[in-house]
Amino acid sequence: MCVALERAARSGGRTGRAARDLMKVLQPHLLKEEDDLLQTLGLLVPLAHNEFNAGMGEVLAKTEHLKARMFEIMREHVEIIEAAHKLLHAAHAERKLSLVGFTERLMLRAWTDEVVFYPAAILIGEYLKLKSAQEHTPVKINRDHDDI
Repeated sequence: MCVALERAARSGGRTGRAARDLMKVLQPHLLKEEDDLLQTLGLLVPLAHNEFNAGMGEVLAKTEHLKARMFEIMREHVEIIEAAHKLLHAAHAERKLSLVGFTERLMLRAWTDEVVFYPAAILIGEYLKLKSAQEHTPVKINRDHDDI
């Protein structure tokens, strides 16, 4: 994604300026996303196979941080989409059609983050909390039916 934007930035004209503006808001967001989101989403496959281990709880701090940052994330997405719209219009005007497609996919990715990836990461955190609590719940022994 960043390579395509860097190439667009070097292409000059309105497209180059719009690509640079988009990079300014997108790159810091992607770094945060990499830290808060990707490791957590990496647990989807093992959890879907009912695999669980205590080490998975390491992502709980990330999912809590992600929940706390949701307003900020949505604000960043608004900035990203606004910058992407400018790039889209510039690419259309300068007939850089491959960049038009790229920008549309980037905008779709931001929407997918909001409605799929972020909620999935938060859900993973909530699931891990429940699973962890179950693992630590003591087993009750009913002494009423003991024959001893």
